[in-house]
Amino acid sequence: MAPSARIKIKNLYGLPKAHTPVTAALLETVCDFFRRHQGRVLGLTGAGVSVPSGIPDYRGAHGTYRVHGEYTPILHHELVTQHASRQRYWARSFFGIRPAFRAEPNGIHRAFAELEAIQYLHGLITQNVDGLHLQAGSRNVLELHGTLKRVQCLGCGSLESRDEFQRRLERLNPQWAEFWRQMVRSGEEPQRRPDGDVDLPPNLQYGSFKYPQCPDCHGHYMPTVVFFGGNVADAVRSRSYRMVDESAALLVCGTSLATFSAYRLVRHAREQGKEVVIVNYGETRGDGDATLKLETAAEDVLPPVAAKLRS
Repeated sequence: MAPSARIKIKNLYGLPKAHTPVTAALLETVCDFFRRHQGRVLGLTGAGVSVPSGIPDYRGAHGTYRVHGEYTPILHHELVTQHASRQRYWARSFFGIRPAFRAEPNGIHRAFAELEAIQYLHGLITQNVDGLHLQAGSRNVLELHGTLKRVQCLGCGSLESRDEFQRRLERLNPQWAEFWRQMVRSGEEPQRRPDGDVDLPPNLQYGSFKYPQCPDCHGHYMPTVVFFGGNVADAVRSRSYRMVDESAALLVCGTSLATFSAYRLVRHAREQGKEVVIVNYGETRGDGDATLKLETAAEDVLPPVAAKLRS
């Protein structure tokens, strides 16, 4: 069984040294930002906006990469080429996907949907793969890193819902399915990760886990998400740039912008002279590019701003 490659998680940006007080004047400043750009603000969000929904983030104060220094993410080429890596991923995802799909949109997701509905926001690019922005009612959404809601055959490209794929995994692994039911009954679910992954209980070894192949071409499946070492599809990258081009300003929330696929959009906006507001409690890669940085949590800003603009 080939071991997973060990990679050092980089770009754990600094935790906040100060906090921006959320005052009536600050909320009015953000409202003026939206009014000034007359419905042409583009949102860019990351894992931090889903933390209030119970989904852990990656690089926040309690994020996976910061708390679990030995955490080893699956790499794209491993999932594509290695049977053991596919076993490891699907076994851990087998337990993690149900709690991830139980998550509900929070006030930040609903605020973004409201801002779009009242025509202060023209679109949204999210790095998240949880689908909560769409579930909250946002319409013009680009899921930059894909979605956990589907899987795709690496051979013929056929798509299948993750729910149906889960049922196939359960049929192939009845003992694991029963163990999951026991955990649910006991209330002892494993520690979750941001991407529908979990820590396996110590009495389970993924070497016995079975996963299905495509019934049409016998190819292997992977989730429709971008893994470490993978690339954002050309069409998605092009659309992300177009969305920035069509916007007048950028609002960044709940992300350290550590991934270049997101950070380059901030750079693209600034190269065009556009205003960039960042709302994130903690240092980000784009702090030097921001025209305004609010060192606070997005849930303290976006819902009251949406309410003020709606009234």
